[in-house]
Amino acid sequence: MFSAGQDPRDCPEKISKDDAKAKGCQNWEHPDKYGNYRIAKFTQIKHHWWWKMNYVFDGIIDRYGLESAWILLLEEDHYMSPDALHVLNHIIDNRNTLCADCELISLGFYLKSFASYGQNIDRLGVHPWFSSKHNMGMALQKNTWTKIKNCSELFCTWDDYNWDWSLLQISVKCLPQRFKVIFTKAPRVLHVGDCGVHTHRCAVSNAAKAAEDLLTQHSSALFPQSMKVTEVSRRMLKPSKENGGWGDERDRSLCMRNTHPQNRSQPGEIGHKVLDDLFSSSVDFRSKIKPTNATRWS
Repeated sequence: MFSAGQDPRDCPEKISKDDAKAKGCQNWEHPDKYGNYRIAKFTQIKHHWWWKMNYVFDGIIDRYGLESAWILLLEEDHYMSPDALHVLNHIIDNRNTLCADCELISLGFYLKSFASYGQNIDRLGVHPWFSSKHNMGMALQKNTWTKIKNCSELFCTWDDYNWDWSLLQISVKCLPQRFKVIFTKAPRVLHVGDCGVHTHRCAVSNAAKAAEDLLTQHSSALFPQSMKVTEVSRRMLKPSKENGGWGDERDRSLCMRNTHPQNRSQPGEIGHKVLDDLFSSSVDFRSKIKPTNATRWS
């Protein structure tokens, strides 16, 4: 059974295909388009995002009848403004007049400077969705997710370990109309992850302190009663080439296996019994939790 982790029998990242074959490492036949072999800590990024989306939308949302709910995607290095949910709800409530065909909402936006943050605090923009600009504090509904999931083969086979660049390919190549996004020009979700997958020489607290200071400086202008679209663009930036890191057939297969409804392994396949037991298992959380005054079961 394959997991998304690094296998000691895997080929090292930087080795030619001929040398990998001679070495006998198990994935020698499947480098990425640049000739590099998989690195688990990178491939896990895309795996986790895809599993999460399938679990939330086709598990939780369906189970509890929340098809009309908007799901806000946040990561551990995102810093939310005090009025982030207020702004999100305002956009949702007024979407028909602000941008009826915007299927994505982005509360985050990568600014080079925060000099205009105050004057843009009640302003919105509408653009074609682009991965490196609108992937932070992103919100969407079940019907939008269904469109994405229907393009799962493209997502799971696109040779790029980044979920957002893979999602852009769906928007550009698989959908009849590209995604449009309505976003806050003064972002309500700020990126404070100076230290991340690719950056290690950094001071972890600097960006968080800068975000806190920015929001303190403009605290009196937060929670606007109304917001307006002041910027509309139809210009679509050119998508980048594949970044690689996703050439291994095992990663592609696992990605498709995690697509709901999940594709069950067949008898005789390696790990079939373990996977089948997981598919068939259930946990009764109610029997594990002692009810209190704050616990209410519907």
